[in-house]
Amino acid sequence: MHKLSLKDLLFNNLCSNDKILKNTFPREIGKDYMEKLCIQDGILLLKTDFDFFKPTQIETKQDEKKFVITFSLKGNSRYKSYDKKEKIHFNEGFTTISLFNKTEGVREFNNEKVEQIRLIINEDFLERNFEETILKKYKNNQNLTLIDFSPTRIETKYILSDIYTHSYTNELSSLFLQSKILELLYLEINKISEKKEIISLNTYDKKQIYKAKEILFENIQNPPSIVELAKKVCLNEFKLKKGFRQVFNESPHKLLSKYKLTKAKKMLESGEYNINEVAYLTGYKYANNFTNAFFKEFNIKPKDSMKNRKIY
Repeated sequence: MHKLSLKDLLFNNLCSNDKILKNTFPREIGKDYMEKLCIQDGILLLKTDFDFFKPTQIETKQDEKKFVITFSLKGNSRYKSYDKKEKIHFNEGFTTISLFNKTEGVREFNNEKVEQIRLIINEDFLERNFEETILKKYKNNQNLTLIDFSPTRIETKYILSDIYTHSYTNELSSLFLQSKILELLYLEINKISEKKEIISLNTYDKKQIYKAKEILFENIQNPPSIVELAKKVCLNEFKLKKGFRQVFNESPHKLLSKYKLTKAKKMLESGEYNINEVAYLTGYKYANNFTNAFFKEFNIKPKDSMKNRKIY
């Protein structure tokens, strides 16, 4: 693996007043493109596109405490701290949330294309906005902390797509971008806050949660409310909702929605139903609502799914 010391170059790139930087790496290792956008004081957005010609290690140094959320859109890379000898992975389709505090290490790349969107939040912003949620919770952690590594959520992907494809040319564009970044922050910080709230589930609790899922799936046209569902399975509402997230990694509403839309897709592809019939049979009162939900889930319109109908 080719090892390259680019501490000064990477630091200068981040400190540069230029919003777009490209081809700053030596030609023999690959091509690089970086777009920097200062969202507000304390939040930096980086859109990076690296294309490596050979496996490469790049030495890096972080002198301050930084909270970093990395959305890996394409390709894989790793960060290895010299202190802990541990690796933090940035894998395609995953979101990595980490806390850096005066760390030195190397970023490892294979000979492939790597596209990422990264939010870098400094300590001042954390103190102003997330002292309880982040700083106090991880105050005893030293140097490098992996807070979360999980598949990027579908709602996050939509926001990332807006950010990656949008052209920022005027004040309204800047306002649009700020709103999207704050929405991303809310989703990701809320996610790690929820993951800390683990409740104890015994065998009976899990059995009832699976029973609740069956009840929802059997009544897709007229599903019970959370209150009604909790009564049917003899669990309180809190345990039912938290239990769903722990067992299925989804809320009852989201799990049911995914099931309905997957069922709808199969029905459309069978060629036996039209869009209005499928919408009605899967519990949508209005075909427009069904069409919007279907597109949001699969990124195609129901009528386009019908073109993929199976012919026997």
